[in-house]
Amino acid sequence: MAKLSQDDTIKIYSKKIRIDKLVESFEVIPSSEIVKYLENKEIYIPNTIHRALIRKNIAPIIANADNDDKFSDEMRHRLKWFDNFTIFQLERLAESYRIKINVARYKRDFWEIIVRHRNDLGINNLEFIKLQNLTWRYQKHPQESYTAMIDTLSALFFEPPGYFEGCLVDQAKEVLLNSTTLTDIRDLGKKYDINIPRRINKKQLVEMISLKLDLTEFEQEELNRKSILQIERYAKEQRINVSIELRKADMIEFILLKREHVVEQHHRESLKLFDSIDIESYIHKARFEEMTHAFNVRKKKKRRNIRNLIVVAIIVATVALLIYLEALT
Repeated sequence: MAKLSQDDTIKIYSKKIRIDKLVESFEVIPSSEIVKYLENKEIYIPNTIHRALIRKNIAPIIANADNDDKFSDEMRHRLKWFDNFTIFQLERLAESYRIKINVARYKRDFWEIIVRHRNDLGINNLEFIKLQNLTWRYQKHPQESYTAMIDTLSALFFEPPGYFEGCLVDQAKEVLLNSTTLTDIRDLGKKYDINIPRRINKKQLVEMISLKLDLTEFEQEELNRKSILQIERYAKEQRINVSIELRKADMIEFILLKREHVVEQHHRESLKLFDSIDIESYIHKARFEEMTHAFNVRKKKKRRNIRNLIVVAIIVATVALLIYLEALT
């Protein structure tokens, strides 16, 4: 391993502790304690981080999708957009193909972001002693399931303004359009308690246009007096792509317009804390280092196996030679 840099250790009292060892010990801490600890610090987590952690967790399996028989050709085509998948898509992918999201790994990555960016988040090194105490308490407890963990951690997660499912809204629209089925989109709607109709009526059409253009009550009334054909023509003139016959793009737009999206003040404060963290670069770097490490481990194992085979071959050849020589005498 490369020599540890200063950034690879954290000083608690007078003792230096390796960050990777510290966060590895934190993986036993249950989500309920994580929520309690971070809420006490008034730290909330943008969905962008949650999404990045899921993606990093299952990326090694997806990287081998071309050689995995369980993925159909159609799914392999959709996986071209994997790096831009929304939270919903990542979780649906894991569920559909029985890809286990490793909870211990998720928690290690989660805590590594918190620990490495502790100064940005206003966390003093000594506060990690509380977490160390928790690791001793829960050391022998069984690990919780991914679903149980996320149900609890949802108290911390929030969607920043201009984002949907951990992605920028425009990015989310594009990836949902290119790599989901109509059934997926309907299920995405259910996640937000939105029932997507096959056709929308005149009232719903006016509502969608009004939300999109932020129309006044008077303007809504004027629009409501028009026929459906006139309303659709008006929407087209305003460059709004909606009609009573909902296509996939319209369904996605319907969800975005109908969802309730309120950003609380304490979320805005946390967003300021995380603004200085380039999570995408951090995750890509961590994933690259992880893959490099895994490759090196496989390489060493292969060398060791070859060396062992050579040793066995030499031993077999030696024994055979001794038997042959003994037979000649």
